[in-house]
Amino acid sequence: MLLRRVADRFDQSCVMSDSLIPLHSPALLGIFREALETSLIERGVAQGIELLGPVDEFWRNLPLAELSRMADAGNSQAQAEFGWRIAVGEGVDKSHVLALRWASMSAECGCASGEAVLGWLLYHGFGIPKDHAEAARLFECATKRQDLRGMTWLGLCLLRGHGIARDAQRALLTFRHAASKGGMGARLAQYWLGRAHYFGIDGRRDFVEAVRWLRLAAEQGHDRARDLLARCCFFGRGVAENRAEAACLWRSAADAGSAAAMYCYGMCLYAGEGLPQDYAEAVGWFRAAARKRIGGAMFLLGQCHVFGYGVTRDPQAGLGWYRRAADLGNRDAEYEFGEWHAFGRGGLAQDMVEAIRWYRAAARQGHTRARLKLGHCYRCGDGVVENKQLAVAWYRRAADGNDASAGVWLGECYELGEGVARDYAQAIDHYRAAASAGEPHGLAELGRCHLHGIGVRIDLGRGEQMLRAAGECGWQPALGELERYCYSRAERLLRGDGVAIDLIQAVAFYRKAGELGHRRAAFMLGECYRYGVGIESDSAQAMAWYRKAARLFDAKLALADMYYFGQGIAQNYREALRWFMQAVEQHEDAYAMYSLGFCLLHGHGAQRCPLNAREGGRWLRKAAALGEADAQYELGCAHYRGDGVTRSLRLAMKWLRSAANLGNESAQAFLERVQHGDKLN
Repeated sequence: MLLRRVADRFDQSCVMSDSLIPLHSPALLGIFREALETSLIERGVAQGIELLGPVDEFWRNLPLAELSRMADAGNSQAQAEFGWRIAVGEGVDKSHVLALRWASMSAECGCASGEAVLGWLLYHGFGIPKDHAEAARLFECATKRQDLRGMTWLGLCLLRGHGIARDAQRALLTFRHAASKGGMGARLAQYWLGRAHYFGIDGRRDFVEAVRWLRLAAEQGHDRARDLLARCCFFGRGVAENRAEAACLWRSAADAGSAAAMYCYGMCLYAGEGLPQDYAEAVGWFRAAARKRIGGAMFLLGQCHVFGYGVTRDPQAGLGWYRRAADLGNRDAEYEFGEWHAFGRGGLAQDMVEAIRWYRAAARQGHTRARLKLGHCYRCGDGVVENKQLAVAWYRRAADGNDASAGVWLGECYELGEGVARDYAQAIDHYRAAASAGEPHGLAELGRCHLHGIGVRIDLGRGEQMLRAAGECGWQPALGELERYCYSRAERLLRGDGVAIDLIQAVAFYRKAGELGHRRAAFMLGECYRYGVGIESDSAQAMAWYRKAARLFDAKLALADMYYFGQGIAQNYREALRWFMQAVEQHEDAYAMYSLGFCLLHGHGAQRCPLNAREGGRWLRKAAALGEADAQYELGCAHYRGDGVTRSLRLAMKWLRSAANLGNESAQAFLERVQHGDKLN
């Protein structure tokens, strides 16, 4: 997938400085960026509530040393902020126990910020047993004192039903109240309000409203808001599609240290979406995201190393990145790692058991290709005990995940009765659904069913149309199926096998199969043109179709004959000899060897000389030994004359009698003349 949904993460924006710097000044922005580069801005906590900085910009920008001094002096607001920074490790070693101490001290003084931070620790169970109900109570207390952080977190509890009855509408009102306050303190509420509209509340999504609030948060530097707003721009949700703006937003968030944005910006560079394609720069961003443990970035680094995109091709390094991503639970990497084990790539021993382990891991996360592979493995017993029922179950799960090709295999199981009761209607339904989803394999199977009348009435025209369309879409086996069908149909029509003989229709089907590349059909069409079977005799057309089938022995021999006798083309002994030689190289057929020997012996297509005569005699001898009467006659005559072979009346009579016994009229006439004592040449 071009974009990857990143889990909810913590977010804090805290700038350290030796002196107070005016808000929104270039110097502040520079320090802010530097701080974000070194801070852990995305923390990947499951069920995490995003973090919000202090309400007061003064506390947000207060140097740590000064904040610590004020907290020690008993300032409850400073205690809340100091506890917060300790909780998230902002400029100080992270310690939930110490954070709990400072937040408790602040909350005991009735400080709303302290109550909010203490509630956050309770919500996650950091330094104290998790207690959603108490956390929600503290958030409500902070909300009554207009603490934006507590207000936002209360909205999240209401949205999720954590520690308080779920109330989506009240959650929206709470978010909206906090978001409308403006300033940096409201940006997380704006983000969550936009996010709620983006993903929908009670099934209702409002992308326009989502964009409105996300843009407000993004303009105040909220990186997660920039990321989600970029997705809206990329896909045209609630705003006109603008992939260049999406890339710009991701770049801004990436520069601020957002791991998800680094990954997405790298994807834009990788795919050339919104900006020029640049594999090398994409690799740099993938590396940055990988350092922040983004599994998708690690997987794509593996792809880049395996295929040499932006880096020197290094399959071993690619395998290493696949393994790291797989260990983090990236489903694409788990599937790819399974593929490498299945095929023994990258120096790995072929191990289907290990491959299936990784396929299962990916399948558990919804990877449809992994589910499909598991279906194949169970169907064929590859790495597991064969189980057709489980194969069907995995095919069905893959199909449910919108893998159209899985529907084809599921349809095949219904057609053949494997793992389920045979049901042609179900098979057709699955083939049709796959074809409707744009799967050419499904279209090909549906076309095959129309040709053969499987689950539907025979419709040759529709079947051919579907198979050709599937072939045009890249599914080459479809054309193979069509050419085989056309050839088989032509053969039946030619011979009357189960159907009435129809030579004209036979020629038509030979032509279709031949045009699709079926060599035997092309040869048979050549034969029809040569001998006028089902069509007017046309030697030139015969030659053309023989050439299309020239890889076949029969076609080579036919071409040689036509060149030798000048049928459909000017007589050319040299070309005839060349085709006879090719035919013999492919198959030592008696007639082909006789023809080659005859040409060499008599200097047809080659110089007449002792060397060629001996070679001709050798081929005649091999053909004669196989019972070729014409070869036996020529060999007998050659022995009689001593032409290319030893002169021997005994051998001459032997081969001439053998040829005569096989019905060779020339041999019979020769022997009669010998018996009458006629003088022979």
